[in-house]
Amino acid sequence: MRKQKQPMYKEYDETIINKNLNILALDWDETTSDYPLAFKELAKRFERVIIVTVNDELTLDYVCEYLKRTPQEVQIFCCPNDNLEKVAEWKAQICSNERVAIMFDDNPNVVRACHNLGVNAIYVNERTWKFQ
Repeated sequence: MRKQKQPMYKEYDETIINKNLNILALDWDETTSDYPLAFKELAKRFERVIIVTVNDELTLDYVCEYLKRTPQEVQIFCCPNDNLEKVAEWKAQICSNERVAIMFDDNPNVVRACHNLGVNAIYVNERTWKFQ
């Protein structure tokens, strides 16, 4: 018997965008860092950008320079070590708490966790083996 795969995206009856703020949430490694021009351009359309990452070496100055944003427009949330085993749920909760308009991540589990909390999220990655 073939195991049924969990769907990647959850369909909503109606959009939740009206409850959210004009905030873009981005994972850093293998997402923003892999597509710098696209995310820099996308970030221009949002009032604020939050980085939700496990990269504890990332600095606000570097992100601001990279995305061409001011420190008042950017915030970094780095996953605490005690949450690393549940990083998907942690990232989704940050996005929900911050009421982001949309989250981009290279981890399908993060996208699913965001959808479970009603957060719009898109999977970004060329390595389709992660879905298997």
